[in-house]
Amino acid sequence: MSIESMPLTVERPDAAESRAEVRPEKVLSRQETVEKEYGEVIQGRERQYENDCQGRPERMMMRPNLATHNNIVLGYANGLVEAQPDLSEEEKVAATLATILHDSGKLNSDLMGHHLKGVEYAETMLEGMKGQVFEGVEITDEIIEKVKEAIERHMNHPFLVRMNKGQRFPEPQDKVDQVVFDADMLANIGFKNVGFRLISPDFLKQDATAAAQKNILILEETFENVLAGVRALDQAVLSPAAKEKVRELIEATEKIFSRLKQDNVLPAIQEEFSNNGEYNSSTIQAKGGMLKMKERLNETIRQIGLQLGINQKIIGNFQI
Repeated sequence: MSIESMPLTVERPDAAESRAEVRPEKVLSRQETVEKEYGEVIQGRERQYENDCQGRPERMMMRPNLATHNNIVLGYANGLVEAQPDLSEEEKVAATLATILHDSGKLNSDLMGHHLKGVEYAETMLEGMKGQVFEGVEITDEIIEKVKEAIERHMNHPFLVRMNKGQRFPEPQDKVDQVVFDADMLANIGFKNVGFRLISPDFLKQDATAAAQKNILILEETFENVLAGVRALDQAVLSPAAKEKVRELIEATEKIFSRLKQDNVLPAIQEEFSNNGEYNSSTIQAKGGMLKMKERLNETIRQIGLQLGINQKIIGNFQI
């Protein structure tokens, strides 16, 4: 019978009431599914962060930036998973677990070795979850190995390779690795890494030296350093979906940075956190600390982004 020839249904008086009681189950977004299914893993990562920060206040300062980064990476990973219908269910689960845990070792290791500590933490956590089911997939030795590999292979950000004297880290090998690697690269587009440079006395000293040579502001040199890494990500990402997204994000970053310089707002912010012309970690702390400086910079980035008509979610992902 064709759709056109099907007979009309005559409803009983109580049909509308009965129909209202039987509602179809809500279709969850990928983000909602991950929050529901992987909450135990996310909580386990946070407990690990708490343990690693015990008695180490300098590590505790990194947690707000790390929390922001983890959320952004997971958001991009969810998008990349949805953009690749050929991923198996096992690959989706492995990629999601690896994304959640990719920086789990960052508060108990130096920058160049945090992937190895992350592999260790992921193995310990997931061995204790073996046999549990996530999105219909049981945690097996094979899944755990995929997660460990993806964490170990997420490191080749151009900045880290440069810090490693040009020597590359283990390369992504498969689709699971690509999701984690590309999501991490996309999350580094914007101004997040300005925060990492500002909380590091060593990086601030480097920026001060370079700024003096170029005759520019120290804060501008900090942004320039971060933008150099952002521009390099155009050639770093691997999957077609990430290559399509990366250009849009870099273009938006460049527009905001151009306006930051054009509107001459960086001198006022640096001056606000200086003391008698001196600008360093001590003066930032004395003038309200890193949190206050981040708030000032983020509000400026937000306002400029809105004026430029950039998507609000992108602006949020760009903030420090």
